[in-house]
This record gives sequence, C-alpha cells and structure tokens, in this order.
Amino acid sequence: MPHGAIDRFRLALSGAPVTPVATGLSFVDPSLLPGPGGPARSHASALANACEGLRLDFAFVPSWEPWALDAVGMLRAVGVAVAWVVPGVLTPVFEGLGAGEVLRATERDPGRLAEALDEATTRSESAIDAGIAAGADAIVIADDLAGADGPLVPPSFLDPEIVPRLARLVARAAAVGLPAVLHCDGVAAPLYAPAHAAGFAAVHGDCGGPARVAAALALARRVGVMLAGGIGASQLTDLARATAAGATAATLAAQGGLLVCDDGGVATRAECAALFAALGAARR
Repeated sequence: MPHGAIDRFRLALSGAPVTPVATGLSFVDPSLLPGPGGPARSHASALANACEGLRLDFAFVPSWEPWALDAVGMLRAVGVAVAWVVPGVLTPVFEGLGAGEVLRATERDPGRLAEALDEATTRSESAIDAGIAAGADAIVIADDLAGADGPLVPPSFLDPEIVPRLARLVARAAAVGLPAVLHCDGVAAPLYAPAHAAGFAAVHGDCGGPARVAAALALARRVGVMLAGGIGASQLTDLARATAAGATAATLAAQGGLLVCDDGGVATRAECAALFAALGAARR
C-alpha cells in the first residue's frame, strides 16, 4: 500500500526502507524560496508550497521563528511531516557564558555549569511542549556539540552532564510517541553512540563535509541511528553538481539509514535553486 509523506517520514526514521527515498528541507530560510517574502505567514506559505511542489516528505520548523506555528498548520495541510526544532542543552550555555569560559569550566569545574544547563533543558522542554501542542511529527534538538576536529567537550563531561539532559528531552517527546533527531554540525560521528544511548532516532548535520558522509553513514548504521542530510551546501555551486550530489545521496539512502536533505548551510537563492535540483534528482 502506498504511504503518504508523513508515514514515509516516520518509516524512514524507524529504519524501514521507503521508495523513493525520504527527502526534505532542514534549515532553509523561507525568504530564499520561490514566492513572496515579508510577513511571517508568507514565510510559512513559501515553505509549505515548496515542499508540496517538490513532493518532499518533511521540513524542519525552527520553534523560535515568528512563522513557526503557521508553518506547522500549512505543512500538515499539504501532508508534509513537521520536524519541530528546539534549542539544545549546551548551545544556550555557550551563547550565555561564552564558549571559552564554558570549555574551561568543563575541565576545571563542571559543577558550576549545572544550573545553566538545567535552565537550558527546562526551556527546551517548554519548546518541545509547544511543538507537541501544535501537531509536530518529530522533535529536532539543535545542539553545537562538535566542530571541525570532533566533539567540543570531552566524554568526561559529555557523558554525565549532557547526555542525560538530552535523554530527558528525548523522553519528553517519546512520551507522546514522537521520535527525536539531534542536529549537530561538524565531525559528529563520535557522538552517534551517545546519541543512540540518549534515545535519538537520527542525527542531522554536515558530517564535517560531503567527503565524510559515506563513512558517517556506515558508522551510524552500525550504531543504530539514522542520518538526515547528505546534500552539502558546498555541492550547490551549480545545477549539474547539485544534481549529481542528489543522485549520490539517493544511492546511499537506498541502502538504508539516510533521510536526504540539505545540511543546513544554504545561504543564497542560487544555492536554494540548486538544492531543488538535488532533491529532484534524489527522488527519481
């Protein structure tokens, strides 16, 4: 029996194969999409129209955007799954205290970060509740846990301080039957096992660059988490290269474990147009 986009998204997150491969948009600014920009409702409409026109299965909706709630209703009205994005645990602490101070504290005095981490977790729980009430199909927890050289904090801090708090957020979504996705750019492969332990169904990010995607996917399969991504912004320089990137991502996804979308780095209308070509190639 054929499945709708929302069912296909959920099946793909569970690890089940879907044909054609599951595709979507992550952090694409709606002002870059075809259609009028401007008011918040126009942003939501542009996102829903683009997803419907491309026959996509899912779209990320950042909870902090003024158009977020409108987007949930419009996306679900056209049968597209909503991945509701909330801030994570560590990123708000970085933003509040400064990365340098936080990184020093993780080594010298981890306990002084506990209150800030708990406050961030509580705010994320409230954002998750708002997504649940709005009708989201999945929760994306966005946390900057890795960089170009791997995880930003050592396991001695990550395992006791970050993973349990992330698990608390995942459990809040799971309590109402929603899967959770961890968004983390950079070389995040060492975080796949902790993400799995916290209960995440998938990890979204740039994998540290397109050249790392295949190896990251192989590791994710072994660990037991899905990946979302596969199309890097650096591959969107022209339509031919973008089309090839989409076809390559689809080949990887056909083997299981990958939901095809952008890596979150699309910054121009030209890159957005190239992304559309890539996603079209992936769905063939």
